[in-house]
Amino acid sequence: MNDYIICTQSIRNQKFGNEPGKTTYLKVPNNAETFLPEHKVSLSDFFGDIINKEQENIIIFIHGYNTEDNEVLDRHRTLKAGFEKQGFDGDLITFAWPSNNNPLLYLEDRHDAKKTAFELVDSCIKFLAKQQGKNCTISVNLIAHSTGAYVIYEAFNDSETTKATAETNWSVSQILLISGDVSSDSMNSERGQSVYRHCNRLTNYYNPYDSILAISNVKRVGAQNRAGRVGLPQNSPSKAVDVNCGDYYNKNKEKIYVKVGSHSHSWYFYSDVWFKDAYATILGNLDRTVIPGRIAQSDGDVTLVG
Repeated sequence: MNDYIICTQSIRNQKFGNEPGKTTYLKVPNNAETFLPEHKVSLSDFFGDIINKEQENIIIFIHGYNTEDNEVLDRHRTLKAGFEKQGFDGDLITFAWPSNNNPLLYLEDRHDAKKTAFELVDSCIKFLAKQQGKNCTISVNLIAHSTGAYVIYEAFNDSETTKATAETNWSVSQILLISGDVSSDSMNSERGQSVYRHCNRLTNYYNPYDSILAISNVKRVGAQNRAGRVGLPQNSPSKAVDVNCGDYYNKNKEKIYVKVGSHSHSWYFYSDVWFKDAYATILGNLDRTVIPGRIAQSDGDVTLVG
């Protein structure tokens, strides 16, 4: 089995760099340690493997900042294995955007994220929008980690000013944000309307103990509260739901081994409890308040208990 990667990084010396570049579609052999330009395939070859299958769900994953290519591939495979363990038999696609390996370049990463968000529209959303116009039965789900939430926010805003997508009735099924590095206020009903308009449900998993998203963090001095740390604003629409993971994380953090990334920021990828909850969310068969392992709150949001 190959790993499916859509890469928007520059190419230099037969390797991917840390600057925005042309979109490359990759089918990466499962024994490869990282993804390389030599894994390039055509658009039709890439999507042909996916849309010609009789399957109900595909997942598109957008990673966060400060992530090396080999780490992106490792995270892709970790997600794939975690969902397959829960019964997922669809395809996982990772959208790999240029992310520097120096945490102090955080603002540059956000600039690159904004630029490559347009590529997410052109290279993926626009194509899937056309398929849905042909009575495509595939259900598309997005999972974004950290700054990946910002990529989705910018991509969906851009889609409303791009003729090919603005004039097409398209949507994704589920959007899952984990450790979302996007301001909480930007996800209210008005500012986040482009995102909410084009999804059936948005689930925001947040952790008040997330040290990476702390306002006191030197990389984000003066930034607003992040959705992945404090949750969504009160005036978010009814299709949005907050899942407070703080108590669960704090009680179980010693049991969760995190291979890559900051523990409080990346634990989701290594938790069977989160995978179980996320898979139930993607299937969409149960209301947000009755998914096993959750406790409903009076405001309509939920707490993860495992």
